[in-house]
Amino acid sequence: MVDIEILEKRWAELASKPKTKEEIEETLLLAKQIELERAKEYQGLIDELAVLDIKINSIWDLVNTKSKYPKAIPILMKYLPLVNYVRNKEGIVRALTVPEAKGIVVPLLIREYLQLSNDKENLKWVIGNAVNVTITKSEVANIFPIVLNKENGLSRQMFVSALGKIKAENVKDVLLRLVNDDDKVISDEAKKSLKKVS
Repeated sequence: MVDIEILEKRWAELASKPKTKEEIEETLLLAKQIELERAKEYQGLIDELAVLDIKINSIWDLVNTKSKYPKAIPILMKYLPLVNYVRNKEGIVRALTVPEAKGIVVPLLIREYLQLSNDKENLKWVIGNAVNVTITKSEVANIFPIVLNKENGLSRQMFVSALGKIKAENVKDVLLRLVNDDDKVISDEAKKSLKKVS
């Protein structure tokens, strides 16, 4: 098995300097190899979806399709905690960022978010975006600790946006606290959400 970290390191070296024709070709080849190695981690997901007549070569095929895939949601949820590569997690989270996952995926997304370190801010933001699309009123209180914890940084943005979809007094109270957040992006998002729920 190829060590993906070695491939990624070499790819990063090539991507950060001027390129000869050979280096450009090597960069493209490495990108393909890296994607193939990452895909091995979720081959079971691809196989299970194929049984449901959902044919994909990569998780990103679901992310980029215009078709609906409600039967895939439980399988995506099953594999999200099983994958380790950040790019694979991101792909599954983005594939779960669909209305068909509304009301069923938020608890899993919150668990995944809470397990991530703050240096994974981009993935945490992507999870917040998925919550923004799939949240229901019964789940809203579960994101209060996330939005109120300033250590979560900018990854809170889309969770704050999600609050703007739920008209409830406790939501207003949290948003009123966030309009004075030290982070301008968060305070601006809180102001937008507050207008929606007022």
